[in-house]
Amino acid sequence: MSAESMMDKVRKFKAKRPQGFSGNRIRGIFHKWKEGDNIIRLVSEFIEVKTHYIAPNVKRQERGLCQAVAFQGDNSLPQTINCFDWDATTEEPRKAKTCPICALARIAKDLMRTAGVSEEDKKNLNLLRQQASAKSNLKWNILDREDPYVVMIDESGAEKRVLGFKIATVGMEAWNDIEGIFEQCAFDITDPDNGIDIKVIRGNNGTRTQYSAQAILAGKELKVTPFTEEERALQLHDLKAICGKMSNRQAVFDALHEDLRELIDVNSSPSVDASLEKEADEATADVVSEEPVAEGLPVEVMAAATEAIEDGDGLMDGAVPAPAAPVAPKAPVVAPRAPIAAPKAPVAVRTPVSPKAPVVAPRAPVAAPVAPKAPVVAPRAPISAPKAPVAAPRMAGAITPRRAVPVSDPQKPPAK
Repeated sequence: MSAESMMDKVRKFKAKRPQGFSGNRIRGIFHKWKEGDNIIRLVSEFIEVKTHYIAPNVKRQERGLCQAVAFQGDNSLPQTINCFDWDATTEEPRKAKTCPICALARIAKDLMRTAGVSEEDKKNLNLLRQQASAKSNLKWNILDREDPYVVMIDESGAEKRVLGFKIATVGMEAWNDIEGIFEQCAFDITDPDNGIDIKVIRGNNGTRTQYSAQAILAGKELKVTPFTEEERALQLHDLKAICGKMSNRQAVFDALHEDLRELIDVNSSPSVDASLEKEADEATADVVSEEPVAEGLPVEVMAAATEAIEDGDGLMDGAVPAPAAPVAPKAPVVAPRAPIAAPKAPVAVRTPVSPKAPVVAPRAPVAAPVAPKAPVVAPRAPISAPKAPVAAPRMAGAITPRRAVPVSDPQKPPAK
């Protein structure tokens, strides 16, 4: 490379780097919701991302989609990954569907409709569909009113707390309230001059974490909080560059539990998948190959971005979006191995036991009125002694019909 070409490359690289913090590294930019009230100021626009939580969930005693070893060591995966079928740059679905996690959701949905699947298998498949479905979240620059500082690290390694924006993850549950605030206020609550602070409340209903949001009031009026001069000078984080980083697709597939990998292999067409993967790689070449630069963040911080914003305690809660249109699985469609059990073997069915007639012997007819004799009662046939069971195959998931054995009242004459 000539000296002129090198200098041209240096100038281009310098021009595209953000100017905030003079190129120093920063950390502590990812906001963590605390229990109770969180007073924040939403800043500028949000972006929509779709993510998958793929790690084991210890609190819920769930094995997760991927093996625990995948989240250990130097080349560990983040616990929450961006969906490969979602383009964070355009905030639209990708044409090529190559996400192995979304594939599991589609396959599980198709298998639930397959004839002969037992109720237990349907329950397991529905759980897999829920775990594998992509979750919608919003990424937003915010001012944390209680702790508005980030840590700046200069070239000598010295650390200093400075005022700075943080990146918050807003789930759909909190967004429902924030959307209502926008509608009720009828103006842009993020405006630097006329915007307002909001309070996001994190709580727990005993089974899961819940989020809600309220506008901050001054008496009975909205409390308008115009930016200070120092706040106006702050640089926004490049949300698409930081939060749109993709993991390695093959590494994610290899980390899946063996039965889930087999489930994808059995229900996939190699020729079609190869074509789609090539198309996806070409469409995302810039995102995957080029390291994003944001506010002087080092590569190691960028690589940990999606892991730092993971929230296993409810941030990702909310309505599960409907999966993409189902793709009919290629024959043969095989149900997953344990823990998603195959249909159970045929169960022996008892042959219905015909009641012995009659249980109560009828009285002998009399020609003339005579004082009634004591009723003669035939001994009951033992109800608990059924005939020897006869094995009969049944369809998986079918309910075996059983007939109750009638019991007569010894004080009531039998029906003729």
